[in-house]
Amino acid sequence: MENFMIFNFFSNTKANSEKILISSSNSKLKNIDNKNNIGILLINLGTPKTFSISDIRRYLREFLSDNRVIEISKYFWIPVLYCFISLLRPFKLRKLYKNIWTKDGSPMLVNSHNQVITLKEIMRKSGFHVEIELGMRYGDPSIKNAINSLVCNKNCSRILIIPLYPQYSSSTTGSSISFVTNHLTKFRDIPEFRFLKRFNIDDFYIDSLVDSINNFWNKNGKPEKLIVSFHGIPFSSIELGDPYYQDCLETYLKLKKTLNIDEGQIEMAFQSRFGYLRWLSPYTSDRLHSLAKEGFLRVDVICPGFIVDCLETLEEVDYDYRRLFIDSGGKEFNMIPSLNDNPFWINKLSDMIKLSLQNW
Repeated sequence: MENFMIFNFFSNTKANSEKILISSSNSKLKNIDNKNNIGILLINLGTPKTFSISDIRRYLREFLSDNRVIEISKYFWIPVLYCFISLLRPFKLRKLYKNIWTKDGSPMLVNSHNQVITLKEIMRKSGFHVEIELGMRYGDPSIKNAINSLVCNKNCSRILIIPLYPQYSSSTTGSSISFVTNHLTKFRDIPEFRFLKRFNIDDFYIDSLVDSINNFWNKNGKPEKLIVSFHGIPFSSIELGDPYYQDCLETYLKLKKTLNIDEGQIEMAFQSRFGYLRWLSPYTSDRLHSLAKEGFLRVDVICPGFIVDCLETLEEVDYDYRRLFIDSGGKEFNMIPSLNDNPFWINKLSDMIKLSLQNW
């Protein structure tokens, strides 16, 4: 697949070769089985372990210390992060996380674990023996532990790495690729590995979105307007060459075409603006306010950049934006859930994985 970045290190051409170790004590040769298993690493952003102040603070410090996320001088940023943001912001975030927390924990982590469980079962039933692990870029379960499990415990010599960010950005997929590569190349016997760089217009993804939207509309009827809301990033990132906006636009255009929806019934916007710098626009919040004032009574929102529901969908969109639209004069607001462990989506994902593993 053209969207794969392929890295093959020290690949052994003899499929069933044996490793040979020389015993330091008696110099006798010992044979041990070769590593032939294939591993799948699913990556997502991450979440605090609990909604306690200390766990949120720990998560924020790790997340906002990533220089692909905050692209300003660390000499300026780290004191600001540690002395102000990570001290004050957790008190606000605690309430927001508490509002969405489930009895099983963080929605992002619960949904991600369910994805892994469903994917394992589908792959097993289809006869594909692969080892699957979940790794979060920030927080737990960590990418390091997931890789160590695949390589050291499950004897994987080949790893397919799937960052679950459909649209590429340096701050998400780029950060994950950088982190994974740095850790994998610390092994003496570096496994072969492949990355899925983006899947913003791949059929397995677009078809899953369309299926989810149509199922929701079959149960609830259609809205006057569908807003396709992507997570925003600073406009300066685009000026520096980040392809994220183009990826979002391509997703939006293909989704609109596949849905066969009228031009006036769908539009693209960006959410989750942070700080005072210019971010990608139009802003979802501004559009919801304007649509309500223009007399639109029902609006549905889908967030295709989020493969699992999390704080940004459950709190920001389904609570804050719902209240904004209703308070501005709208009557009905719906957030179409993320793909999560939707069987149609996981089946499509498994088909993509099987195709990617051919001839490897």
